Amino acid sequence: MTDKISDPNKLQQAFQKILPLVDNLADALRTVLLIALAVSIWVFIYCFKLQQFSLVTSLIVSGLTLIPSLILSRIWYALESLKDIPSVAEDMLDDVTDTAAQSWHAVKSGKKGAFNIWGQAKKLFEIRSLLNSADDVIGQYFSIGPLINPFYLFLSVLAFIGLFIVILAGIILAVISLV
Repeated sequence: MTDKISDPNKLQQAFQKILPLVDNLADALRTVLLIALAVSIWVFIYCFKLQQFSLVTSLIVSGLTLIPSLILSRIWYALESLKDIPSVAEDMLDDVTDTAAQSWHAVKSGKKGAFNIWGQAKKLFEIRSLLNSADDVIGQYFSIGPLINPFYLFLSVLAFIGLFIVILAGIILAVISLV
């Protein structure tokens, strides 16, 4: 029985160890995404103003430079959502513990009748509210899906490579326009 009680503590300790790493990674990724956005704007300005390309062509080229940023922004969102999971899980655990304790005390004191229809209907709505809070956890799971999916992780590595090429091309275009 003590192992069951200490499991949430172990989980909380694991989250306490990993959350600073996740936070630092999310901050670094946000900075890279902001730089990539600035480079995409620069590419649009270079194409439209300096090279006199048409507006549509400039928007297409600039939009293509945003594709790696869009992929990596999904990873950034997943990292931000990962930071919220301990609080959502703790709230849900508290709700379940409180409801179970109330039910246990009601049964032990003999106040709970088996044919109490009103009480049973009330419990159904309590279960519904617990499931709604579990829905928050499921939503968190779907938001961190890209961190679990190997295909999306591979796509993210390709996006990082593409983003490096876009930033390098932006620097080269800046040097060319200054010369």
